[in-house]
Amino acid sequence: MFKKKFLPSVVVALASIGAITGCSNKDNQSEQISVTDMLGETVTITKNPKKVACISRTTYDLMVAYGLGDKIDGVYGPILENSWTSLIYPESSKHYSYGYENSYELFMSRGVDLVFAPEKYIADDLKSHGIPALNVSLYGNPTFDNYVTFFSKLVTQIWDGEEVKSKAEAWENKVTTAISDIKTELDKYELPKQKVFYIRGDKDRGIGYTDQKGSFTEYAYRIMGFDFVGSTLTTNKPSAEEIVNANPDIFVAGGIYQNKHVQDLKTTEPYKLMDAVKNNKIYTIPNGFTAFEQLSAMTPIFFYDQANKIYPEYFDYDVSNMIKTTVKEYFGTDLTDDQVSYMQKGLNPQGGSLV
Repeated sequence: MFKKKFLPSVVVALASIGAITGCSNKDNQSEQISVTDMLGETVTITKNPKKVACISRTTYDLMVAYGLGDKIDGVYGPILENSWTSLIYPESSKHYSYGYENSYELFMSRGVDLVFAPEKYIADDLKSHGIPALNVSLYGNPTFDNYVTFFSKLVTQIWDGEEVKSKAEAWENKVTTAISDIKTELDKYELPKQKVFYIRGDKDRGIGYTDQKGSFTEYAYRIMGFDFVGSTLTTNKPSAEEIVNANPDIFVAGGIYQNKHVQDLKTTEPYKLMDAVKNNKIYTIPNGFTAFEQLSAMTPIFFYDQANKIYPEYFDYDVSNMIKTTVKEYFGTDLTDDQVSYMQKGLNPQGGSLV
């Protein structure tokens, strides 16, 4: 009789101890939390996930910068193909190369417990098969104004380590400081409103490939005092005629194809006949671990770099030193002066073409 009474009591006691221990242990991997993605959809996920797929391009290097590289299972393939990635973050060789669209079976076979997806339809499909997925987009709704630090704050909800929180908050402060510094300076002057056309160069889709209203780039150039031509277009692939009719005052080109696109601007009609091109109002955007104009560890430097180039009479930030310091701080890698120069010119670490 004693044993019959004692054993259940022990089980209850041990269960109680386990419950108390589980509630107090921040590293408990079975704890479920509800988080909201960029589309406002609430998803229940396991806290502190160990195998994350970063399909959305704006998630990978920030995850690494916040000390979460060991929680990443894989990443959108073109990021790994970029020669800057392996130089800046050698551990990237351990990460699986995913496509833009992947079968849910692949994620299941790899034991992925969270996917950062770039599109709603991708996230929805994965969720319908029981795979937690959060949409992290290059676009906000209706604008990107309230989304600049969204992913950073999302990360600190998912991973509760103090180091992660500290690094995320430090990055947020750098971004808000850069924006505030530049806007405060520009507000001192009555500058004419100029139109900027952004050439998106992560793919070779020609000069007529851009971003529209709601994008981070639209937000960034609006903050810097420009009318963003893409925000008035009905498509992100406008015709040459539409671009000419918009008559932008300046062009900015980013991504791995930026130098090709700049050359095309200068040598092909009708672009070479435009005033912005004849006046050499063409500016490029550094390209490293990711394109600087995409949300990343380098976002503060993106603002400083573009302020320097477009408004040289007002700004003279030491962008080269910023790049060196930031790469060392977040990724532990020392870049040479030549490498920093190549990065600023949209070239590979050896000074050659990225494509």
